[in-house]
Amino acid sequence: MTHTILLTGASGMLGSRVALALCQRGHRVVGADIAGAKVAHENYTHAVCDLTRPDDVAALFDAHAVDRVIHLAALAHVTGETDLSWNRYFMLNVLVSQHVFEQAAKAGIPVFFASTVDVYGLQRGTVSEATPPAPVGGYARSKYEAEQRLLSLMGDTPVFIARFAPVYTADDMRDVRKRYYLKYPSLAFTVGGGTDYAFLNLDRVVEVVCQWADREKAPAGLVNFCDDAPFNSGAMVQADKRSGTAGRVLRLPGWVGKLGLGASRLCPPMLRLNVGKVLNPYRFDTAAMKRFLDGGDGAPCYREKPDLRGVRVLLLEGFARQNMALMPALKALGCHLTTYNSSKLDVGYASRWPDVKLLKHWDREDGASSFAALMAVLREGHYDVVIPMTDFSAMLLSAHIDEVRPLAWPAVNEPGVFRRAADKQRTMQACEAAGVPCPRTLYDMNSADEILAAGLPFPFIIKPRVGYGSIGFHVIRSAEQLRQVFPEALKRFGGMVVQEYIPQTGTQYKCEVFLDADGAPKSAVVFDKTRWYPIDGGSTCCSCSVHRPDIAADSIRLLQHIGWVGYGDVDLIEDPRDGVAKVMEINPRITASVKVCFAAGVDFARQIVELGMGLPVTDYPDYRDGVRLRYMHTDVLWFMQSPNRFKAKPGWFDFRHTTDQIFSPRDPLPWFTYTIQGLRKRKTEMAKRAR
Repeated sequence: MTHTILLTGASGMLGSRVALALCQRGHRVVGADIAGAKVAHENYTHAVCDLTRPDDVAALFDAHAVDRVIHLAALAHVTGETDLSWNRYFMLNVLVSQHVFEQAAKAGIPVFFASTVDVYGLQRGTVSEATPPAPVGGYARSKYEAEQRLLSLMGDTPVFIARFAPVYTADDMRDVRKRYYLKYPSLAFTVGGGTDYAFLNLDRVVEVVCQWADREKAPAGLVNFCDDAPFNSGAMVQADKRSGTAGRVLRLPGWVGKLGLGASRLCPPMLRLNVGKVLNPYRFDTAAMKRFLDGGDGAPCYREKPDLRGVRVLLLEGFARQNMALMPALKALGCHLTTYNSSKLDVGYASRWPDVKLLKHWDREDGASSFAALMAVLREGHYDVVIPMTDFSAMLLSAHIDEVRPLAWPAVNEPGVFRRAADKQRTMQACEAAGVPCPRTLYDMNSADEILAAGLPFPFIIKPRVGYGSIGFHVIRSAEQLRQVFPEALKRFGGMVVQEYIPQTGTQYKCEVFLDADGAPKSAVVFDKTRWYPIDGGSTCCSCSVHRPDIAADSIRLLQHIGWVGYGDVDLIEDPRDGVAKVMEINPRITASVKVCFAAGVDFARQIVELGMGLPVTDYPDYRDGVRLRYMHTDVLWFMQSPNRFKAKPGWFDFRHTTDQIFSPRDPLPWFTYTIQGLRKRKTEMAKRAR
């Protein structure tokens, strides 16, 4: 199907190529540029237009009955430009774009907007369309601002944002070679075996724009575009050497690159960004690009989030390691952050992030006195949101939710919903009712004889109906062991869950879900439980983000079935006998491993605060695969005790794409205080988990 297309920037290097290709495909093109025409074709009409003048842009739309807009006009950071000030970037990239978008929105005309991958700024790991932008410099900032204005203006009219990697042609390789030539062509360098750089051939740019224009229904969404294969600096330098165009080559070991990246952290953002482009270039997830090229839409557009500056947040239980993920995230949002601590050794007290650090009474053996102390703080502090870190505080807030709500919004569920999630037996019953896979479970067992009469084959497990970690967990392998263990466990923990034992050779998973006030899913991050401690069944000490849509769908369905709102954690294990991931429990509070979700690109802190403030909850439809989180305090113990210490995948000594639960170079002190506390508590915690 052919269209009448308004093409801005039609006289530029890219615009003239696109205009000719569109005309050759049968489209009628109205090219708008402040310069004269560069294209001669029967389907082409040129309009000299100053796009900085809104009246001229309106007249352009009035004069031509177009049904598509392709907006390429922009000021880039190109050689020869003498004025690259923010004012000029803002005028040519933001205001010009707004003038075009306003007219397109008024007429309901779909828009293709050429943006840049530079909007991602400083990033680690693989970049996808779900990666939050962090633009550095005038060009990137102006392009991202133009994107956001496009999204805010267009409403339901289709919008397509193409974020292009640096563009090159066979005749112009300057953008490529400047990554690894100190002085072209006399002095080149390589780091290690060479570095892979993502670029975009001009021919693919033209093909992408034409594909968008060719379709009867305008594609919508966001896509990062790059070549299928990267340029490797080592291979390129070798090719230049063979052709006689390269001079001297400096061959630097890989550690020099790592040292340079480390040193760049002390540099201003723009210099740090330029160093990163050379030593740690973007790696792109190309799934969305492939979908588009195969005829699909783009990924959902990343929309600017609500302003949460000044929201007063209270984080409970400063000793909990979950704080290490939430504190920097809340400060990045501009929230006023207070931590509730019971010791100066708590990470919430040692950290640099809190605005206020409270030292107050907190006793998990005495809920009444702990709640009284908390209520006194809430009455005095004027908080907007209070977030519990452990089962104890979450249970306490839920049980007293009506007393807390007038003082601050508590990030917990209503008592009835909370109990359905916290009670592992009720969770299994909810799984069966919702059609979610779970282990075979015996309900309301009160004696060893009842269990044996039910005929559940050995081995099977028993664990407290309400609990955390691996406390009270037992693998029962004989009737004698059951008769010895069960009565004491029942006395100590109350009700016990009795269910089939799933062989531990299957992968264990966690799925972190966020549902808004209407129960609509806003995010679902799945990560595997690569290693755990104690080694026969315990808490995660190494995990990695993965994409398992089946696990996400089951977890969402389960939480929706019980009426859950907000953040919820579902634990699962893949049964090696049938390959099905089965639910083990719901943790009705923030999991200790939540930091992997933040590293993968999902900001649960934002979602919690938005829900608490009654704002629309940000949607995170995607996240990055292969992001690892390690809890080195127990991963070291796993290494010492596991017979698979040298067979683990990923290897124990593999620290690529990895962050630690506690340690942060930007906030190092909590690691030391947490270690001191851990050494003090180790004997007590291991006694709780004794088998």
